[in-house]
Order: sequence, then structure tokens, then C-alpha cells
Amino acid sequence: MTRIFGSVSDKLLGAVLGEKAAGACIPENGQLCYCKGGYRYTFNCYGVCTKQSTRC
Repeated sequence: MTRIFGSVSDKLLGAVLGEKAAGACIPENGQLCYCKGGYRYTFNCYGVCTKQSTRC
């Protein structure tokens, strides 16, 4: 239960301060979500899958 609260508080802190200022990123940050249309989509600091400029 403590781990869940810690994760939620990290995400809230990241949303308030911005991902660079907070340093509160999910463990999956930077990992591949999927490839679509020749572009890589990776998880950002908040756990959202975002398009990258690099190709698959």
C-alpha cells in the first residue's frame, strides 16, 4: 500500500514541478511502447506514450 501512495505522490509531484525539476519518473521512462508509421513511441516521465523523432 505504501508503494502505491509513493508512486501516486511521485506522479503528482512531477505534474506540479515538471518532469525535469521533480525527478519523479516512472520506472518505464524511455522504454518502447510500440512502433507506428515508422516512428518509435516511448513512455515519458509520467507514463504517457509519446512519439519520438527516431525511426523504428
